Amino acid sequence: MHRLLSAALAVAFLGAAAPQVVDAQNARQARQEVAASMLVTGHVDVDRAGRVTAHVLDQSEKLPPYVVGLVDRAVPALRFEPVLVDGVAVLARARMSLRLAATPTGNGEMNLRIASAHFGDEYSEDDPSRVRSAQMTPPRYPPDIARMGGKGTVYLALRVGRDGTVEDVAAEQVNLTALGNARQMERIRGALAQAAIRAARDWTFVPPTEGELVGRDYWVMRLPVAYYLDQKDEAPYGQWSAYHPGERNTPDWAASLQPGFRPDTLAAGGAATPETSRFKLLTSFEG
Repeated sequence: MHRLLSAALAVAFLGAAAPQVVDAQNARQARQEVAASMLVTGHVDVDRAGRVTAHVLDQSEKLPPYVVGLVDRAVPALRFEPVLVDGVAVLARARMSLRLAATPTGNGEMNLRIASAHFGDEYSEDDPSRVRSAQMTPPRYPPDIARMGGKGTVYLALRVGRDGTVEDVAAEQVNLTALGNARQMERIRGALAQAAIRAARDWTFVPPTEGELVGRDYWVMRLPVAYYLDQKDEAPYGQWSAYHPGERNTPDWAASLQPGFRPDTLAAGGAATPETSRFKLLTSFEG
């Protein structure tokens, strides 16, 4: 099974490598750093002691059996701080998002693991207790990067002020899905990040008017911006996609995160405020 995944990873990624590789050594190093990724969602039920009593995966029929098996083994062992309401521990249900990663071991096999996770309450789009989007004009795809075949996902961290404007924004991580030499990939990462940041500075949000978050001086939002040359570049749910992970650079004002959370836990089009979640994961994930 993992041999098949390894072969699929090589074919999928190298077939998408539009930028011309001019430095063979850098290209080989980049290929060694490539990983396969899959985002899996669902929910978990947590008891008063913070133990997981049940979990359900979304569209489990679309997931490979070995992925379902990994989640079925790992999730019941997770532990949370008890969820409190008025100081009393309660039963609770959390929305779950897991980022699975598969990396080559060097002997033709793949190391499969849960790399990061996010657990939070389910909200409706018009919930007055959370930060909601008001105006978010999509960023422009840099023409020179599109011509190169550069593509990937920029994971933004935004500091939203009490008036709903973006006070600060940073590209916390940029994962590429097109391979080139070190100089090309640095150029692509920088251009995609700057395009996303420029657009985000003009975004506006509706601050919460009810609940525990109302009195805050600002709110930290995290959301991904995906750059695709073709809609087919986005992997369907339940399928692996190949990427070259970028370094993670978290600004000081966004440094407080839940254990196990990484920016790339978020799916394109999604947003989260992980530091405000009632679900505090005690179990750590490596990777």
